[in-house]
Amino acid sequence: MKSIRSKLLLTFISLIISLVGIGVLINHFFLEPFYVHQKTLILKNSSLEFKLLYKNKNKNLVSYVDNLEKSHGIYIEVISTDGVTRYSSLKAKADDKAKIISLFGEKSHSIKPRVPSNGIDHINEKLNKEQFYVTETTLKNIDLEFLLVASKLDDQNLLLIRTPISAIRESVGIYNYFLIYIGLALLCVGTVIALIMARSFTKPILRLNTMAKEITKLSFSKKWNSKRQDELGQLGRSMNELSGILSRFIKELNGKNETLTNQLEEKVKFEKKRRLFISNVSHELKTPITIIQSYTEGLQVGVNNTEEEKQEYLAIIMDEANKMERMVHDLLKLSKMQNSKVELIIEQVDFICLLNDMIRLYSPQFVEHQISFEFEKNSNELQIMTDRGKVQQILANYLNNALYHVNEQKIIKIKLIEKENSVIVSIYNSGKQIPENEMEAIWESFYRGDLARNREKGNVGLGLSIVKELSNLLNGNVGVKNEESGVAFWVELPKI
Repeated sequence: MKSIRSKLLLTFISLIISLVGIGVLINHFFLEPFYVHQKTLILKNSSLEFKLLYKNKNKNLVSYVDNLEKSHGIYIEVISTDGVTRYSSLKAKADDKAKIISLFGEKSHSIKPRVPSNGIDHINEKLNKEQFYVTETTLKNIDLEFLLVASKLDDQNLLLIRTPISAIRESVGIYNYFLIYIGLALLCVGTVIALIMARSFTKPILRLNTMAKEITKLSFSKKWNSKRQDELGQLGRSMNELSGILSRFIKELNGKNETLTNQLEEKVKFEKKRRLFISNVSHELKTPITIIQSYTEGLQVGVNNTEEEKQEYLAIIMDEANKMERMVHDLLKLSKMQNSKVELIIEQVDFICLLNDMIRLYSPQFVEHQISFEFEKNSNELQIMTDRGKVQQILANYLNNALYHVNEQKIIKIKLIEKENSVIVSIYNSGKQIPENEMEAIWESFYRGDLARNREKGNVGLGLSIVKELSNLLNGNVGVKNEESGVAFWVELPKI
C-alpha cells in the first residue's frame, strides 16, 4: 500500500514532467509557425517603411536599409519589371549608397544577372490580386531557405524582402533544449520541495492515525494538541471529542457490566438455592403427610364404625402415599439432572420401533378413556444415536400430560417428522389452549397453572421440567404451540 507521502511526491513529479513535456510539444508544433507569422508581419512592415522612404526619395533610405541588413538579418532586392536586379543586398559588394540612389533615377545603374522572367511573372500575377505575396524559397547558390515577402513599389519595380528560416528553426531548437534543462532543474528542486511539503502534510495525518489506533485499543491517553486551523486541525479536535465521549461511555459500560455481573451472580446463587429446595422439598411435603397423619389417627381412635369406612380411609392414605412417592421420585430425578449427575447411555435406536412400543404401552389407557388416537409419520425406518431410556421418559411425560388434559373430544395424535439432521416428535391433545403469557412458565418446576399442574389428577407440576432437562441432556429442544381445538408439545432430537 502506497503512503500519502509517496503519492504526493509522485503526483508533483508527474505534474512537472507533464508541464515540461507539454511545453516542448507546443514549441515543437506551434512555435515555428508562430515565429514565422511574426517574422512575416515584420517583413511586411519593413516593406511598407521602405516603400514610403522610396516614394519620398528620402535620404534616410540608405541608413534604413543598412540597419535592416546588419541588425535584423533582412535581405532586400529591388527588381525592375523586365527582370533586371537593380539592388540586392545578397550580391552587393560596395558602394551600396550609389546603388540605392540610382533607384531614385539619379544614376542609371544595374546589377546582373537578370532574374528569370517566369519567376517575375508569377510574383506579378500574385501581386495583381494581393498587396503582399508571402512564400518560402531556396537560393541554390547558397543552399539556404528564406521567408520571402514580395510587394510592388510605386514605379512598378518589385521589392523582395527575405530573412533566413534556418535561424528560426535553430532558435526553436535552442529554446526546446533550454526548456528541457529548465524542466530538469525544476524537477530536482521540485522533488526536494515536494518531499518537504509531503512530510509536513503527512506528519499530522500519521499522528491522527496513531491516535485512532490507540482508540481501537480502548486507550484514550493520546490527544491532539496542535493549534492549526485547517481541516486537519478540525479533524484532530473532533478526534479529541470522540475520544472523550468513548472514554465516558466505556466507563459507564464497565459500571453497568459490573452491575450486571453482580446480578448474574445473585441469579446463580438464587438458582442454586432453588435447586437445593427441590432436592430437599421431599422432606417437607406437609400436605400429603398431614392427610396421611389425620386418617391414620382416625383409624387409631376408631372414628370409622364399619369395614367399608376403614377401607376408604386406607385407600386415601395409600393414594396420598403414592402421590408423595411419585413427587419424591420426580424431585430426586430432576435434582440429579440439574446437577449433571445423570449418565447417558448413547446407542443406536430404532426410533419407529421405540414409538410403537410407547403406543402399545399406553394403548390400554387409550381404550379405557375412549381416546381417538392417531400416529402420523413421514418415514418407515429411522435410526438415531441417543439414550433410549431418556427418550422414553420424555414421551411418557408428554403422553401423561396429554391424558391429563384431553377434553371431551378425546383426541390424541403423535406426529413424527424426519429432518436432515434431526427428528421431531409432536404429541397433540384436544383441549383447552395455553395462554401465550404462560408458554414459558409451564416448563418451570411446581408451576401452579391449571395446565401445568392439576393435583386432583395426581400431577405435581414436575413432568414438563423433567422433559426440558432431559432434552438438554440429549442436546435437543422442546416447545409447545396452540393448534386448532388443542395443544401440541414437541421435542426435537439430533440424529447423531
